[in-house]
Amino acid sequence: MGMQNFSPEFKTPEQYIIDITYKIWEERGVGRLHDWYAADCPVHSPHGEENTLIDVFNHTLGTMHLFPNRDILAEDVIIGDKSDGFLSSHRARSPGRHLGDGIYGPATNRPIVSLAIADCLCRNNMVVAEWLLRDQASLVQQIGLDPVAFGQELGHKNPEAYSIGNEAMRQRWSDPEGVPIIGDAAVANRINDTYTALWGDKQLKIMDEQYDRAIRFEGPGGQLCYGRPRTGNVFSSILASIPDGRYEPHHIIVRQQEARPVRVAIRWSYCGTQSGAGRYGEKTGVPIAILGISHFELRDGKIVNEWMVVDETAIHAQIAAYQTS
Repeated sequence: MGMQNFSPEFKTPEQYIIDITYKIWEERGVGRLHDWYAADCPVHSPHGEENTLIDVFNHTLGTMHLFPNRDILAEDVIIGDKSDGFLSSHRARSPGRHLGDGIYGPATNRPIVSLAIADCLCRNNMVVAEWLLRDQASLVQQIGLDPVAFGQELGHKNPEAYSIGNEAMRQRWSDPEGVPIIGDAAVANRINDTYTALWGDKQLKIMDEQYDRAIRFEGPGGQLCYGRPRTGNVFSSILASIPDGRYEPHHIIVRQQEARPVRVAIRWSYCGTQSGAGRYGEKTGVPIAILGISHFELRDGKIVNEWMVVDETAIHAQIAAYQTS
């Protein structure tokens, strides 16, 4: 159903996403953006929005300059079929070297491995909307920079980009069709209820029910945790900084395929104020919007793997921007 009006070279939505990514980035076919991205395709991130194809061109070429030998390795592509196309959530691991001068300073020749998730809405052989999230805190750490100072500099240099308010940030992450749930609604609701309990109700004990004891959790800043207590500490450290936050899901995909674990993707936001002292430093009272994308793998109904991608440099940029303005 999802491949109606797509080129016959693409047999599945997964192949479409992996192949166009490879041809644009690793084959360096930047001009092929004309073939696969709509002219008015919005690309949303915690740092801003690109709304024209020339913006996407510039971003692509700029990233190639910084990391010219980077591979983009698809760890997973979670697909949700729609009547007029499909929604994809593409988790990619990208090894390379920092070989270009630019936003991260002079080239360091340091090796990096970055993690990103890109959600794409695809119709008629085109990407028509994208929500892009990279663990930039981990990336800058590998280059040798302090992610807190890096984010603060972003906020000081361009405060108007980061002090737009929580509602505007939330809207950036939302879906024009509301909160689409694609796939098994019972599984989707179970994962969403778990995040609602963790983020919204601050009930970390829900992990005992919904997370496997041997949970492997990869969180922001490249933080890798094993087991419920250490995973819970990541959530509690964020909640300590933003205890009044409101959690909201913006799309949920459940993918069930033979010989694969049940996989779930959620794009979500958590918006509040830095009214506590925690992961993001001493309390300031300024608004903070966390824009996140999480992937889950389930076994026997429990979460055994979770990847929670959040760009914490954008959070530090928000704090600095409100203090600057």
